[in-house]
Amino acid sequence: MDGDRCRGVTEVNRLCVMKFGGTCLASGEDREISLQHCTRQLTEHDKLIVVVSAMGRKGDPYSTDTLLEMVSSPSEQEKACLMATGEIISATVLADMLRSEGVSARAITGWNAGIRTDGRNCNSKLESIDRKVLRMALEEHDCIVVAGFQGMGSNGAVSTLGRGGTDITAIALAAALGAEEVLLYKKIDSVFTADPDIVPGVIRVEKISSEDLRQLGWQGAEVVHPAASEIAGDTGVKINILSHSTGEQVTEIEPFVIQSGKYITGVASGPDVTQFIIRKNDGTTLHEFYSKAFGLVTEASVSMDMFSVFGSIAMFTVLCEESKKVSEVLSENMIEFETVEPCAKVSIVGAGMHGILGVMARFSSALDQAGIDMLQSVDSHATISALVLLDQRDSALRALHREFLEE
Repeated sequence: MDGDRCRGVTEVNRLCVMKFGGTCLASGEDREISLQHCTRQLTEHDKLIVVVSAMGRKGDPYSTDTLLEMVSSPSEQEKACLMATGEIISATVLADMLRSEGVSARAITGWNAGIRTDGRNCNSKLESIDRKVLRMALEEHDCIVVAGFQGMGSNGAVSTLGRGGTDITAIALAAALGAEEVLLYKKIDSVFTADPDIVPGVIRVEKISSEDLRQLGWQGAEVVHPAASEIAGDTGVKINILSHSTGEQVTEIEPFVIQSGKYITGVASGPDVTQFIIRKNDGTTLHEFYSKAFGLVTEASVSMDMFSVFGSIAMFTVLCEESKKVSEVLSENMIEFETVEPCAKVSIVGAGMHGILGVMARFSSALDQAGIDMLQSVDSHATISALVLLDQRDSALRALHREFLEE
């Protein structure tokens, strides 16, 4: 993104960037509450950028998942166009509601807001933001409602940023326009140590480091998109998560690792995945074989996770929805493989665990005592993860939570 800060907007007009997720816009009552939050912020700020998701979740008329159910085999470009419409509807409706309250407001698409992405239509990466349109719009209006999750690709076509991409839109715009913080409104009362629908003993997290928040996102916790957290960390934009129902802050986010006596912040799990086990079965060297195998999967535009290499055998995971594509490309190239599915990655997260002895031993023991087999494991300075069968995921999360977070 352009590093030149938009000082005219932030210093003179006191810009606030807000973001509303789909559940904050699902019903007429939800949208009315969101409207009230916007008008309240206009009493404290001169200008607003409001970024919105598609209304509701799967089953609701304009949610992204519902829109996708209307087609059977769209091209990637058609799919991106279809998915982008949900956010455009939200932006138009909220802008209209704001105008009905006397607010000078305008709705705008992500691509017209200057968001530029790479060449992929779906799950694209943010590359830059051209701020001219928004700067001009803010001179004419008090509130600009931006359709999140979308931009224009390098090929000039509509692109989408992937699930949770509205967080990326909001924080990237806040950074590009020089806002000091972005307000993320969510239907939650707090950040918790686990998903309350899965783990009964969850604990409210009063404070969390930006690193742990990012790591929880990468491991599947749906609080703040991890790529959005990284943008905030790189640019200094402060993230503030607010309760949609009350407008109050739910969890304080600190820029450093918090020493609270517990070195694990939470447990999380990702989407359903397939484990691939490939074996070298030709006369090539190991590095030639893996270069070819991993290259083929990459060329098929499939993202891999949980790499483990043991001599002539390697393991990795892909989303279950991508497993057929990977199987076909490996078979076509005579690469021997087998799969295990459906699986899930379960993780403990805590930047404070770095250098502490015995964490992996406790992790393994907790799963063993719960009768859960680790199919594969990976770790970093702030996470330890295991691949388990999907039907054992919830039991694994509860076991890890008891071991590391409950008294």
